[in-house]
Amino acid sequence: MIRPLYTLLLYIALPFVLIRLLWKSHSNADYRRRISERFARHLPARSGEFTVLFHTVSVGEFLAAKPLLNALLAKHPSLALWITCTTPTGSAQIQAFQQTQPERITHSYLPYDTPAFMRRFLHHVRPKAVILMETEIWPNLILAANHSCPVLLINARLSARSLRGYYRFAKALLARPLSQLYVNAQTEQDARRLQTLGVPKAHITITANLKYQLNPQPRPENIPEAGPPIWIAASTHPGEEQAILTAQRDQLSEAGLRLIIAPRHPERRAELCKLVSQHGFTPRLRSQNAWFQGAKDVLILDTLGELAGFFPLTQVAFIGGSLIPRGGHNPLEAVHAGCRVCFGSSMYNFQAIRDELVEQPFAREIDSVGSLGTTILSLYHQDGADTKAKQQRYIERHQQILEQHLAFIESAIMMST
Repeated sequence: MIRPLYTLLLYIALPFVLIRLLWKSHSNADYRRRISERFARHLPARSGEFTVLFHTVSVGEFLAAKPLLNALLAKHPSLALWITCTTPTGSAQIQAFQQTQPERITHSYLPYDTPAFMRRFLHHVRPKAVILMETEIWPNLILAANHSCPVLLINARLSARSLRGYYRFAKALLARPLSQLYVNAQTEQDARRLQTLGVPKAHITITANLKYQLNPQPRPENIPEAGPPIWIAASTHPGEEQAILTAQRDQLSEAGLRLIIAPRHPERRAELCKLVSQHGFTPRLRSQNAWFQGAKDVLILDTLGELAGFFPLTQVAFIGGSLIPRGGHNPLEAVHAGCRVCFGSSMYNFQAIRDELVEQPFAREIDSVGSLGTTILSLYHQDGADTKAKQQRYIERHQQILEQHLAFIESAIMMST
């Protein structure tokens, strides 16, 4: 009875979900575009017969998967990809990637997880395998797809906090779908938690986080080759920018450091401009091709897909979502770019990476909100050459990750042939 109840609740929630999309479209018009795809209507034509459906929920997951997607296309010339996401920001990234091989890549939003929508969607796509990433466990999708093809969960993670919630409220709902999944977990702890929820032990392998894989990004356009020393606050949320700007005003500006704020949601630009001005700084918007003109400038990175390209321009990166209870964001892009990194105590979404990084000299966990400025200064004054050498040794420990993920997916593709 639990799955029909879940489906009924989804149908009841759909009008409110639509209202939320329309509300969000006031700050980002893309939220009201292609809404029909979310109901498995007006889908694009398939680009190939041997199609793998690959779901990346948003920008971070897609960028992590991008080297893997390129490897799949290069190694299997007959393979076509149908890539889905749920956010306009993720869609923009996928559409740009689609242009590299439009005859082999198709893109749409993933429909809402009702049996009717998923059956219609899968009948149209006719995938040979379905690949989900990280925590994207959609019961009706998994059960509908499993009738005709294997379903994989790659780069899978499950925090202790999420396990408690799932176990308490959704174990009965997830038991059957999880029993049919093939899972590539990030760590042994993730594997044990997923097994507790119902994934058979024989269906689980362990491969380190795909985000350890270096994914170089081009240098941003219209940026001078030389400039002031910079620190960046990356993927920030409301409740964090106040502390960031206070640290810049009280300590870091005097040390000659300039600040870039990259909000997790770029549509918050107006809110951030106001906050920056309240702290005595002049906001400059990247969307207007702005750059630092004076010591009191703060650059707001309000464009999509450019964050990774800005990391090499900065000396220190603070990783957002960690000063508030959001579980943090991926610090590895910054590490790959040679940045020293710091984050708050809420990093449960990247717990294994956090546990490794705090043992490294180029990373710090911030003791308190008030110590953010002191931590940034401490990292900034480290010896640059020594830090880069240690970062390179850290990165080189994970050189085979892409090949291991590729082998896991290929084994599933072979099951479907």
